[in-house]
Amino acid sequence: MRSILLHMAEDDGFESRFQAAMDFARFMDGHVECLQTRRIPAFIGTDTMGFSGSAAMVVQMVEEEDKAVAAARAALEPRILREGIPFNWSEAMGEPAQTLVDRSLLSDLVVMSLPDKAHKELGPALGAVVTRADAPVLAVPLDWARLELERPVMIAWKPTSEAASAVKACVPLLRKAARVDILTIDPQDVGDFPPMAVASYLSRHGVKAELHERSSGDGNAADIISGVALELGAGLVVMGGYGRSRAMEFLLGGVTRRLLASSPVPLLMAH
Repeated sequence: MRSILLHMAEDDGFESRFQAAMDFARFMDGHVECLQTRRIPAFIGTDTMGFSGSAAMVVQMVEEEDKAVAAARAALEPRILREGIPFNWSEAMGEPAQTLVDRSLLSDLVVMSLPDKAHKELGPALGAVVTRADAPVLAVPLDWARLELERPVMIAWKPTSEAASAVKACVPLLRKAARVDILTIDPQDVGDFPPMAVASYLSRHGVKAELHERSSGDGNAADIISGVALELGAGLVVMGGYGRSRAMEFLLGGVTRRLLASSPVPLLMAH
């Protein structure tokens, strides 16, 4: 997991997102691609004859955005150089979620932000990328100061293709983890792929994992996952980004949606 795609944007989550990308790249000896997205003005492609001065406005907008992009790079590049992380810049035109999906084709990881109550608008974009990207997504809480990869990694296991994709994609990370924990809720419902099967799979890749079982009872699965992550001291939770349709942007399952809104630790999700 060495090719890391970082979403560049001036939002409240950028600082934690940036630091997470640097921490992950340092831990995995990786490379960060800094993707800057340019939005297409809504009136481009309309009848400019009916929009007085539109051509001049487009030119002005492009020039202003060029200056903003250059300023952002000038401010950030010295910081990345001080981090000692290999990196490159890239640009794309369009909506941020779609540009991240498009650029994920040759990425090992996409770094984004977790929404909170004050930033619910981040949810649909994150859901779209999780369910459509060709790489897993690392979603970081907006106030997260550092990605603590020296702490244990917890796998929230459910016998689905999404969870399996997350586990398989994260094998290089799990090999380096201080400890790997596998959490299963209501293990009697896991069918042909119980947690022991996951542990056996990981052992073939040189990863030793400890098994943990919990009963849902009257509790919420998302709350159980969060609580056990804190109990085990996890610095990261690996899980499937469950969704009912790849064609829709935010049809994630209820457990995933709840974790996106309230997870106390970063989530690494695949679909």
